[in-house]
Amino acid sequence: MKPWKPLAFAMLCSPLSSYGAAFSSCPTQAFLVQQNVAQLFGVNLATGFYQTLADDMGTTGKLNALGFNLHDDYLYAWSYQHGTLAKIGDDYQIEPLSLDWNGIDSNVSFYVGDVAVSHNAHYLYRSGSSRGLYRVSLDETDSDYLQMQRVIDGSALNLRIFDMAFHPDNNMLYSVDNNGNLWSIDASNGNSQNLANVGQTGTFGAVYFDVDGNLYISRNSDGSVFKIDVSESNPQAQFYAQGPASGNNDGARCAIAPIVAEDEANIDFGDAPDSFGTSLANNGARHQLVEGGIHLGTYVDGEADAYVYPKSDDSSRLLDDEDGIAFVTDVQVGLDFVVQVDSSANGYLSAWIDLNGNGVFESQEQVLTDQAVVSGVQSLLVSVPEGYESGDRWARFRISSAGGNAATGGAPDGEVEDMQIYVGDSATQVSYYPSADGYATVAFEDNWPAEGDYDLNDLVVNLQTKVLSFADGDVARVELQGEVRAVGASFHNGFAVRIPGIDKSLVDVAAIRYEINGQLLDSPVLDASTSDITAIIASNVRDYINNQNQCDFYKTQSDCRGEGQLHFKVLLPMLEGVAASSLPSAPFDPFIYATDHARNPYFENSPGRGLEIHAKNQSPSSQVDDTLWGSMDDVSNPAANSYYQTGNGLPWAIIVPYNWQYPFERIKVSDAYPNFIEYAQSEGQQASDWYLLENARSELIYQDQE
Repeated sequence: MKPWKPLAFAMLCSPLSSYGAAFSSCPTQAFLVQQNVAQLFGVNLATGFYQTLADDMGTTGKLNALGFNLHDDYLYAWSYQHGTLAKIGDDYQIEPLSLDWNGIDSNVSFYVGDVAVSHNAHYLYRSGSSRGLYRVSLDETDSDYLQMQRVIDGSALNLRIFDMAFHPDNNMLYSVDNNGNLWSIDASNGNSQNLANVGQTGTFGAVYFDVDGNLYISRNSDGSVFKIDVSESNPQAQFYAQGPASGNNDGARCAIAPIVAEDEANIDFGDAPDSFGTSLANNGARHQLVEGGIHLGTYVDGEADAYVYPKSDDSSRLLDDEDGIAFVTDVQVGLDFVVQVDSSANGYLSAWIDLNGNGVFESQEQVLTDQAVVSGVQSLLVSVPEGYESGDRWARFRISSAGGNAATGGAPDGEVEDMQIYVGDSATQVSYYPSADGYATVAFEDNWPAEGDYDLNDLVVNLQTKVLSFADGDVARVELQGEVRAVGASFHNGFAVRIPGIDKSLVDVAAIRYEINGQLLDSPVLDASTSDITAIIASNVRDYINNQNQCDFYKTQSDCRGEGQLHFKVLLPMLEGVAASSLPSAPFDPFIYATDHARNPYFENSPGRGLEIHAKNQSPSSQVDDTLWGSMDDVSNPAANSYYQTGNGLPWAIIVPYNWQYPFERIKVSDAYPNFIEYAQSEGQQASDWYLLENARSELIYQDQE
């Protein structure tokens, strides 16, 4: 099998010669020829994005029956000007071929054809008793090279089809007629079989296969591209992408190439769970990233496929691309809410909320349909219908220049943003830290009570807290969710979040929900050794991150990406009588603590749970070892409520209400962020924006290249 690679949307011209050279290899993009004077386009079938490859192909007429020949890496098509097959190289200019008609009437043109995968021959078809299915050898070593050989006449094979394509594995031709019937044709004898009606009608002038045996059909009238799994017992056409419309349409592609190459990163995908249609395999929502094209917010990132929840990439990337949609007011059943939209250009926005919580965006759950937006920031009023229960839900927003987007499928430009939201009822209030669609960063230096290398990347966690309250002000539940972004230390640490001053007996233990990496766990999450509510997210973070010991510094040095993930979500329902006003300020008290593993060179024997590391001046839990105060570089003084700081007032843990970008391993945070010391020593009164990327030395900041 020949190698494949993406074909750049550019003129790949060789030096001047009589004819163009072969394409360098099997391209992933499809070829589409249109217009009465042939023009050639490159099409990304995943999104429908297309770009002109050649508006002059050296002919004054149409081209049709286009096929890609993986045996010599040339395109072949029927030339209406020359009445024969033509060969097309990487300069997109046609070379008419001299056919031996072998006694067959040459007064015919063909608009249906493809080149075989298993052997080097072009097959042409036209209905009618004097015509039929023909085979033309393209192998110069064959005795019948360029001879027209009729396989079957067009009365025995009488189909209303407008293109056909070879399956990559079974040597069968496939097509869909104008009534939506899917046909298979045995190229060796012309026998045909009606497999199913695929549920779509029209003139499907361009037909393609991918390496997995999926058939793609493009409808001339509107450019809609549909995907069909021909291996199913009742194959159905699924809308896949929006391509270019044309009255004259023919397509071809290398059938052994995937739709998207693994090394391509020019498509924006959503990141909701895959039940919503997120990955390419599930026809996930996706948009071609076009230079200067429309998008939401400031940033948009590209992938070859989706990072499906819980592997969603937006909280861990250097630039969070989920920045174009902000919820101004709470989302409540039966009421309107305000959403702020930041669009880079004029376009159309559609949105869905999984109101019934069944893991699918259904038609009745579409809350915006092609809402016109303009360049800049604007507020939209969105209605939530009655009849739904409150709860955590997923929402999807899609923007493009032309609109018409469904909840799934491809679009030739724009962006998709997926996000988790809470849909409440009119008696519920929700407060978030830092925001409804944002995450704070909690970063630790785990060498306490020694200052260590002071890179503040020994454990880096994204954390969001959510408090749901009833109308009377009592807390319904507290939610903690986030992910571990980096483990820049060889020490083994536990991670927990404590709600100081609130007794754990006030939690409805039977209703707790504890998830790690999207899986519901039945193990206890509340710390049995303390009276305050303390959720032990992970008793040893390294049970989840880098658990194969590939390297010690997970995502803090460029050669240590490691393995594993730790996404977490904890729901703590409260019993009656806990006032929201009695809760400490969010995000409460996230902290780390030592495990039984070695903690050399600072301790001969591990201090275990007695070694806790909290934010500056945060009092610890009742399990802390009081003998550690004031040791090494620590100057804590519990009598003065002074904790976890050096003699210079520097902390061992920070909480930033932002997706903070931490330093590389062994780079002091004060070197990466020159204003940090001023901020820390002034108790936050000065240099309060020290943590912004524009105030950092970017060469010292770790950037996730995933």
